Amino acid sequence: MPDQMTDPALLTAPARTRRRRWPWLAGALAIGLGVLGGAAWWHGDAAPPLAPAAAEAPPSLTVTLAPVQRRVLAREVIGDGSVVAWQELVIGAETGGLRVLSVPVEEGEPVRQGQLLVALDDALPAAQMAQSRAALAEAEAALSIARLDLRRASELSRTGNVAREILDQRQSAVQQAEARLLAAQARQGEAEVRMAQTRILAPFDGVVARRSVLPGAVVQPGQEMARLIRDNRLELDARVPELDLAALRPGQAVRVLHGDREIAASIRAVAPVVAGETRLGIVHVALPAGSGLRPGMFARAEIRPETAPALVVPQEAVVFRAGQAVAFVLPEGGDRVMRREVATGARQEGLVAVTSGLAEGERVVASGAGFLSDGDRVRVTAPR
Repeated sequence: MPDQMTDPALLTAPARTRRRRWPWLAGALAIGLGVLGGAAWWHGDAAPPLAPAAAEAPPSLTVTLAPVQRRVLAREVIGDGSVVAWQELVIGAETGGLRVLSVPVEEGEPVRQGQLLVALDDALPAAQMAQSRAALAEAEAALSIARLDLRRASELSRTGNVAREILDQRQSAVQQAEARLLAAQARQGEAEVRMAQTRILAPFDGVVARRSVLPGAVVQPGQEMARLIRDNRLELDARVPELDLAALRPGQAVRVLHGDREIAASIRAVAPVVAGETRLGIVHVALPAGSGLRPGMFARAEIRPETAPALVVPQEAVVFRAGQAVAFVLPEGGDRVMRREVATGARQEGLVAVTSGLAEGERVVASGAGFLSDGDRVRVTAPR
């Protein structure tokens, strides 16, 4: 008979029995816990576990504020161009075929009105003048004789000693003599003009910008003799963008820069036409006497138009969201910002003009606005 202690069937039987009991016990335990939990929920004896108290959210960003102020904010208008003469007079010859005798002026020399610029050979005009004077004297003598004959004929006609035909002839002779005298006077005037044309004089005060002839040259009608800068007045023809022209007026102050030199000037006129190719307009800036500039020099003009006060904020207070300029306002006593859509204008020295969206005295976020959204909590710190 086999030993019961060593029978494999008997040894493995309890182990299989134990393995069949564990699933049953686990299921019973789960059912029991479910019943207990349901009872506790039904009677309200057990409360759900308490979540830890949510800590208050910290401010999203530390920012600085700036007030919305009203002040004059003029946008500086920049233009550049060449220095030119206010009026450059081209002095030409009115006669031709005459030789230049002398040019008693030099380039850059100031001249007075009526001063001699160029002297032409006057031998031929002088001879023509002498001839015209002789012809004039002859015409005057002929008229005198004709008038005397007419007077005698008139006296004889009263007594009937002279025929009517003779009297008519004397009257006609006087008229012809008077006409010849007028012609002689005209020729005399022409000769005087020709004589005057041999002396080319300065029509105004100014400075000789160019001397175009030298002694010995034979001039032709209309040939340039010299150029004058009238009254020695210079100006800067500054080219300015078309959008800036509307703010410019004659008399506004201008700062002209040429190298290290700074010159106080003013606007004389604004050209009424804008170049279609460049969209630039010309602003004529009158330069003061003794500016040291010369025609042809290149200079820069800085103009600050006079404008009315406007609401301004720091430039960093205005940020863009989806292409729209916005600013963040912090109400007095509050800690959450409000987003405002704004319209901006001129900019100068770190400030920007706000034409709509803000009111004077409101506080806007100056630094840190780029990281904010509407309703964010902020902590305010003093600007450094």
